[in-house]
Amino acid sequence: MLSTIPFWFVHTPPLIDFLAHIGRYHVQLHLADSPALQQSWDFHWQLVGNLGVELLITPLAPVLGLERAAWLIALALPLVMISAIGRISRALHGELTPFAIVAAWFAMSYPFQLGFVNYWLGCALAFHVFASWVETTGKNGSVMRAALFAAASCLVWLAHAYGWVVLVVLVGAFELCRSWNRAPGAWPSMVLVILRRAWPVMIPAVLMIAWRQGNGAASTGHFFDIGTKVLGLVWTLRDQNIWLDTLSLLLAIGLLYFGIRSRDVRRNPTLLVGAASFLILILLMPGQMFGAVYADVRLWPVFFIVGLTAIAPTGRMKRGSAIIAGIALAVFAIRIVAMAVGFAAYDSAYVQHLQALKDVPRGASIAVLTRPPACEQWRAPRVAHLGSLAIVRRDAFVNSQWDASGGQQLLTPLRARGTAFNADPSQYIVVPPGGCDSDLSATLAQRIAQIPRDRFDHVWLLDIDASQLAVIPGLRRLYQDDRSALFEFSRE
Repeated sequence: MLSTIPFWFVHTPPLIDFLAHIGRYHVQLHLADSPALQQSWDFHWQLVGNLGVELLITPLAPVLGLERAAWLIALALPLVMISAIGRISRALHGELTPFAIVAAWFAMSYPFQLGFVNYWLGCALAFHVFASWVETTGKNGSVMRAALFAAASCLVWLAHAYGWVVLVVLVGAFELCRSWNRAPGAWPSMVLVILRRAWPVMIPAVLMIAWRQGNGAASTGHFFDIGTKVLGLVWTLRDQNIWLDTLSLLLAIGLLYFGIRSRDVRRNPTLLVGAASFLILILLMPGQMFGAVYADVRLWPVFFIVGLTAIAPTGRMKRGSAIIAGIALAVFAIRIVAMAVGFAAYDSAYVQHLQALKDVPRGASIAVLTRPPACEQWRAPRVAHLGSLAIVRRDAFVNSQWDASGGQQLLTPLRARGTAFNADPSQYIVVPPGGCDSDLSATLAQRIAQIPRDRFDHVWLLDIDASQLAVIPGLRRLYQDDRSALFEFSRE
């Protein structure tokens, strides 16, 4: 329950991409009854392995309202993940280990902070299904068990295809360890036994094939980008404070190393094989796969969760176990407090910036501009997709929604088609190296001049001090605060 505290003090969850998702959910729910949305967007349901929150929001939003429903889902994701970690620890060790408490630090890791909500939901559900697989192994009712796990695996795939991959790796590791035989001649029969036992979780492979064949090729690239993989490791616990986050990661790495080397702990082979498999996947996978970015490094938290949960103390380290548990809880509490303070500050800034929308007419077309990620400090401003709330509150069009191939796209931007302002990341201005802290007036003026005025009627600057921006002909200022400004193109 501690993991929910950061959300108590916010209206809008400051999870970066999730803000764009909330805009997409609004179109999903209201396109049919809004002529303003119909001018700017198209939405078509497809069977894709990336539908987790889209399916949840459909029944919740009519009851709670869209933004409150999105808040509730964001709050629930760490709960679902942490409870899954506890279930796996109890299923494989018979107890909640202190190392599992350390693993709970990663329930709100950087992929979650980035707003990869479908991915995080898919992984959490995969952990729960795996825990159930372990708990029910060897019990009667094999036909019913197989049917239930086939259905559960399909649900995990629907939430996010990568979550299904996590499930397959863990179940495969569990069945491999159950059937392990060092004799070379036993391998063919052992593989057949594993496939016979694990086939229910392989059913979504049919859905995966149908998805990829039916939606065309998706962009895949950035193979063996070791620099990005290392950076992804460093950023695994990135949140509010570089020292707290880095020291937390180093402590987790140290405890993982201790667990691997110490004679005073026992190690679960299934989870060790699973963790090793995820490490291999991180090293071999491309950075972009099926159109999804950070395809490889988003597995770092999964690696740590599985690796740490693999470790359990023996009776010889009773005192050491209590110390580790105390440290784990203390670090978790400190991180939650830091996160809560940071989230409250984000929400306060969001409320201030969103005051600009009071002067925006319904159905407006807004070109959002902000500084690129390269200009961000460790604690990022998290406004790259704040403009998407204009969709929710004004049925507006913004340029920061995705228009990409790959079969993951339900929402299609229409208003600015044929221009360079119809998709993420067109909201980022180009800043020369070392120029993030310099005067951006000239860069902004140049970028604003490129906006097609027949497609947009407003410009919204976010995370930018516009006080020094020179007067641009045909551009009228409607709103300004210390880090944002809204302008209207004159039609005269």
